[in-house]
Amino acid sequence: MKTDLSRELGRYYRLADGLIIFALFSFIGLAVMLHFSLTAGDWDYWIDWRDRRWWPLVTPISLLMLMGAFTYSVWTRFRLPVIGTTITFMLALFSLLSRHYNFVEFANFPFSFTFPSTYIGLGILLDATLLMSRSLLLATVFGAYLVGVMMYPLNWPIIAAYKVPIEYAGTLHSVSDIMGFQYIRTTTPEYVRIIEESTLRTFGGSVTPLTAVFAGFVGILVFGVFLFLGIALDKAAVFAKRLI
Repeated sequence: MKTDLSRELGRYYRLADGLIIFALFSFIGLAVMLHFSLTAGDWDYWIDWRDRRWWPLVTPISLLMLMGAFTYSVWTRFRLPVIGTTITFMLALFSLLSRHYNFVEFANFPFSFTFPSTYIGLGILLDATLLMSRSLLLATVFGAYLVGVMMYPLNWPIIAAYKVPIEYAGTLHSVSDIMGFQYIRTTTPEYVRIIEESTLRTFGGSVTPLTAVFAGFVGILVFGVFLFLGIALDKAAVFAKRLI
């Protein structure tokens, strides 16, 4: 009798654990996507807005904020270099679902115009650097730098076909520009219009490597600042636990 009761209780405990894990995963994933949407989402929603100036710069900064805030606690407590991969995987998964149901199913935009970029490789680079060096300092200097530098090259094989130059109405454009003309959005933020003023703004060119290098150095600074923030929050949590 006790054995049957224990098995039944164990089944309910496993079910409760599964529901809690699913709820936490969903909550954290939605938080990651919300943070990314508020900080770098405008440059990632549409293929014609993924320019060579601001998109490779703003995106790694947005990702490194969350990576730096959570890396210290998970690394020092569990020795698991998984924060970068986890955050980028959650962002990829929830962005894919959001783009499909919000833009494709609801707004009738083609998925080839609204598909999310890939950043999982950036998280793997950061985690691999931390795993091999076992040093938060080296992960900050080299791992965060690689995240900023490799953001554009990682996505270039995906977006290269949309940057092919074509002539349209006597003016040189890219394929993504023509798609933007055909699928009109309700509004265009003013800061995006400023980006669109430059000539051949969506092409590769000499400004892209400079942006990538600058994004790497800024990524070191951002990751370091939020790493210290994570350290402060971790110590505050330990102190509050002792008081309680």
